Amino acid sequence: MQSSDYILITGSTSSIGESIVLKLAKEYNLILHGRNEEELLRLSSVVEQYCDTRIFIADLNEILTLGRDLKLFLEKEKIQIQGFVHCAGFLKILPIKHFRLDFIQQIFNINFFSAIEILKVLLSLNNNKKLNNVIFISALFSKRGDKGNSVYASSKGAIDTFVKSMALELSPKVRINSVLPGAIETKMTEELFKDKDFKSKVENEYPLGLGHVDDISNMVEFLFSDKSKWITGQNYLVDGGRSCN
Repeated sequence: MQSSDYILITGSTSSIGESIVLKLAKEYNLILHGRNEEELLRLSSVVEQYCDTRIFIADLNEILTLGRDLKLFLEKEKIQIQGFVHCAGFLKILPIKHFRLDFIQQIFNINFFSAIEILKVLLSLNNNKKLNNVIFISALFSKRGDKGNSVYASSKGAIDTFVKSMALELSPKVRINSVLPGAIETKMTEELFKDKDFKSKVENEYPLGLGHVDDISNMVEFLFSDKSKWITGQNYLVDGGRSCN
C-alpha cells in the first residue's frame, strides 16, 4: 500500500536514478527531478501505473535559487516528502593543474551543495514531521584515489562525512546513509567504457566484474525498507569487491 507522501529523487533520469525510480515506484509516490522535461515525462509515463508522480525541473548548479524553487514547488503541489535520494551527479576527469574554479564549483554544487540546500528545505517546519529517510549516492572514489578524479572524489567524500554528522543531528527521526558504487556502465561513464583497453583493465580490477545499475537500486530499496530500520550514518560500498584490492 502506497503512502500519501512522496520520495524525491534527484537525477532521476540518469541510469542509476531511473533504476531507483523503477525499484521504488511500486511502493512509494515519487517526485522525479531533472533538467530535461521530455525525459522526465517519459519516465513518469513508465511508472504511472504504479504510483503518483510529480515533476520538479531544476538545475542543481543554480545553487542560490534551488532552495527557494523547491519550497515554492512543494507549496504549489501541496505535498510532503518522506524520503530523499540524491542521485544527481557531475563528473569531469582532469589533472588538477587543468582544473578551473568554475569546474570545481559546478562539481561541488551538483554533487554536494545542492543536497544540503534540498535537505534544509525538507527539514523546514512545513515538512519536518514527514521526512524519515535520506540516501546519498556517493562513489568508490571517495575512499580510493584515482588519477584525474581528485575534485569529483572530494565532493563525494564530503557527502560521506556529512552523513556521519547528520546521522547524529537528525536521529532518531531521520535515518541518513550513503551508497558508494564502484564501476558501472551508465550514461555518465559510457564514453570511458568505449575504450576497450580501459574497460578490460577495470573488469580485471573487480573480483565480481563490472556492476549493474540494479546493484545500486537494490541497496537503496533495502535502505528504505523496515529491514534497515537500525541503520544510519553508514557509507555502503557496493563495488563488486574492488575495495578489497
